[in-house]
Amino acid sequence: MDFEPGPPSATPTEPPAKRRGPGRPRDPEVEKRLKRAALEVLAQHGMSGLTLEKICDKAGAPRATFYRRWATPMQAVGEAFNEAFLFETLPDTGDVVADLVALGQAMLDLYNDPVVGPCMSFLIAESRVRPELFQNGQEDFQRRRAYNRQVVERAIARGEIPADTDADLVIDTLSGLALNNQATRRPLTPQMLEFVVRRLLSL
Repeated sequence: MDFEPGPPSATPTEPPAKRRGPGRPRDPEVEKRLKRAALEVLAQHGMSGLTLEKICDKAGAPRATFYRRWATPMQAVGEAFNEAFLFETLPDTGDVVADLVALGQAMLDLYNDPVVGPCMSFLIAESRVRPELFQNGQEDFQRRRAYNRQVVERAIARGEIPADTDADLVIDTLSGLALNNQATRRPLTPQMLEFVVRRLLSL
């Protein structure tokens, strides 16, 4: 039996939509470039010049790529900054003095990095007037401190130093020395670091 044709459609029939796959995987190199660019823009232009446009231009990445990872430039800076301060490996030679001197030197090198150093200065200043931007910063700081504290805790476990050694005080002192060096440019040699470490540990 024949059927009467119906009226023509107002628009052509659309083909069935193809099911979308999981999407293109994130490129770790692009993410790395964006985070590095965020730090470089902050170091060069300060907080007022930290813009999405500058970050994407420097990284050579579109804005959509940035927004797939972070909602604001400050989030990218925070992630990059936290990663920069989390050392991939910690000194573990079996000699606590040598290990802490090496850790202190690594802090000095990082704080005086031409990009990280200025970023740290801008972020410290901004945290004083806009603390709401740094609500997660304290948690990140505590994680980094706990990580670095392992150098002291290993020495305690080996019986090299007393069990009541204040690991936080040791790490905070090294960090404070590095921060002071970054601000004043006063020379801080490995011999001076060793002197401070031995005094802290009463060795």
